[in-house]
Amino acid sequence: MKATICVVSVFALSLAVAQTSRAQSASESQVERGKYLVGITGCHDCHSPKLPGGMKPVPDLLLSGRPQTTKVPSAAPGEVHASEDLTAWAGGWGQSVASNLTPDPATGLGMRYTEAKFVQAMRTGKKPEGVAIMPPMPVDVYVNMKDDDLKAIYAYLKTIPAIRNAVRAGLPPPAPAKK
Repeated sequence: MKATICVVSVFALSLAVAQTSRAQSASESQVERGKYLVGITGCHDCHSPKLPGGMKPVPDLLLSGRPQTTKVPSAAPGEVHASEDLTAWAGGWGQSVASNLTPDPATGLGMRYTEAKFVQAMRTGKKPEGVAIMPPMPVDVYVNMKDDDLKAIYAYLKTIPAIRNAVRAGLPPPAPAKK
């Protein structure tokens, strides 16, 4: 009788460990998928400041958006202008800067996004406060992504180092999106 209880207990414990292991593996797999998607969809091209003279991101500033020291370029009719680090632009739509995608609670995704709000923003092209996501952000690409892919991107972004960086510091607030 004691041996049977012991065997049943060990079996139950091994099932619980296996389920926990599978859940951790699935979570890690989702984060890895998100990292992959962030890499292939070009998020670093705009959201990571670059080392001078190239497209290589500054390692300590990955996905932190426009540094406060980056000036927003002036606009010229019929042209699009970008800052040298590709985190700020001016064009026919006005001016735009790359958002801080790190999980910083004051200046990044942690400030106003939940997973559901992130997916909704990518689906609608509007940030949670109703401001349009501006060019050069390829909203049309993200609108067509599967929810699982957008959730994987969000899961990955929640794991990167939080960087305090108010990307709109010194700039006028953006206008709300037109309905």
